[in-house]
Amino acid sequence: MRNITGTPEPRLVGGKNRCSGRVEVVHGEKWGTVCDQYFSLDAAGVVCEHLQCGAVAATPGGAHFGEGTGPVWKENYRCLGNESRLADCPVSAWDQISCSHRNDAGLICSDESWSLRLSNGGSRCDGRVEVYHNGSWGRVQDRSWNINDSNVVCRELGCGSAIFAYNSSRYEESELPVWVNDVDCEGDETQLRNCSTFTMNPFLTDSNGVGVLCSDHRRLRLTGGGSTCAGRLELYYHGSWGTVCNDLWDLLDDNVVCRQLGCGYALDDKRLGYCGGSRSPIWLDEVRCSGNESYLWECPSAPLGEHDCSHKEDVTVKCSEHKEMRLVNGEHRCEGRVEVRYNGTWGTVCSEKFHRKEAEVICKHVECGPLKSIYYGVWKYGAGSGPIWLDELECNLHESTLWQCQSDPWGKHNCHHWEDAGVACEDLPLRLDGGSNSCSGTVQLWFNSSWGTVCDDSWGLADANVVCRQLGCGAARWTPGAAPIAPVSGGIWLDEVKCTGTELFLSRCLASPLGQHECDHKEDVIVICSGTACSTDSWIIITL
Repeated sequence: MRNITGTPEPRLVGGKNRCSGRVEVVHGEKWGTVCDQYFSLDAAGVVCEHLQCGAVAATPGGAHFGEGTGPVWKENYRCLGNESRLADCPVSAWDQISCSHRNDAGLICSDESWSLRLSNGGSRCDGRVEVYHNGSWGRVQDRSWNINDSNVVCRELGCGSAIFAYNSSRYEESELPVWVNDVDCEGDETQLRNCSTFTMNPFLTDSNGVGVLCSDHRRLRLTGGGSTCAGRLELYYHGSWGTVCNDLWDLLDDNVVCRQLGCGYALDDKRLGYCGGSRSPIWLDEVRCSGNESYLWECPSAPLGEHDCSHKEDVTVKCSEHKEMRLVNGEHRCEGRVEVRYNGTWGTVCSEKFHRKEAEVICKHVECGPLKSIYYGVWKYGAGSGPIWLDELECNLHESTLWQCQSDPWGKHNCHHWEDAGVACEDLPLRLDGGSNSCSGTVQLWFNSSWGTVCDDSWGLADANVVCRQLGCGAARWTPGAAPIAPVSGGIWLDEVKCTGTELFLSRCLASPLGQHECDHKEDVIVICSGTACSTDSWIIITL
């Protein structure tokens, strides 16, 4: 398989057929393996789905199918389980000190003739029931679908027991055919196809089928902190993400979260600033962990959904595997000495084996424009202090963060601070222009050597909050119908912006390619922020 674009494509090698073997992923034209410690059941399910190999049967580690060659990729695919391709999964990175080819992940998928999944829910344990038959996916339709049928589905998927059974879909409309239209389970069967009256009887219908919510649908994430290992704590429950109240919360609870997320241990240096509001539910309160639990929901707490809190009491967590990057001592945020924060401490990057590819990944990582210059030594940006965290870097340009590049283990080096690396990238600044102050006006982006505007197609309050956060202007107060500002001239650089509201930079939001649009300046975006600046050292997290 040849992959010019760098999009991750998986394959299974060394098994009895194409649906079993060592997990390998290609980047560019180079194949590498995946570490078993960071290959989750959800990611395994996505690979089986990607390869059209049914469902997960087993995930043997320890190079069960033999040791691979080439790199051991540092990607940790944090799939939800409802993605159809590996490239759709969020990606973080791990510290390669813990993995080698002795830890190559393996995967055995069921087969191509039968499989079961839950689709269009918030996780692999929540959604519409679908079965794989005769080379394609189809729905299950049953007017008498009940909790017994649902329990079999949850058990077969390794998702615990059923909480709810849905006879009418609460998910997106489906155009899939109905493969099964009559199921009668006792509730103790190991597979749905073992239930009495189960028959494959394809036909077309307007119904969306049946759905299941399983007990193990609960998931954790940290959002808005700059990495998957820091930010506001959110719990997925009953079909939506919600927060956790900090009543009785302490470092023992933090440690359970960090361990569950594979993020090391909790750091006690977080500063709990707050900016903005939230409309999400508050799912947990009065949490009292001993610190030894494997999952947060094993800790004593108030019943799910019961609380006496506001979102100003939302829990934030920072773990030891949280990593940040900055460029310091330059004329703007896109140039300077390269510094990274790991294990709660800022340190530097050695310039040995530091070349254009590594510098270009850094420019991409810090959300800046193309690389302008590389600086070796301290004459331009000065010598750093603290640990020298990274040495012997080797990037391939498919990486979106520096942590995904190959390197010596964190903290291992043979360098001095007079060898600290420096980088200058093109600055792509953002501003609000034409308003009553620097925190209100027309959104303008510097690109292609000139200021240009943003079109209001798809624009909403979540997008405005990202702009206000990036500029240190608090939360957005902009709403449709705000007082107009005189149109400006110049380019229109962004269109169809779709932020979630948690991004740290506007450039991190989904949007049309820079410079492509179908707008005129009458559609320029206007944003009015609260004007109360939030420190970038504080947690600035908004969910809309």
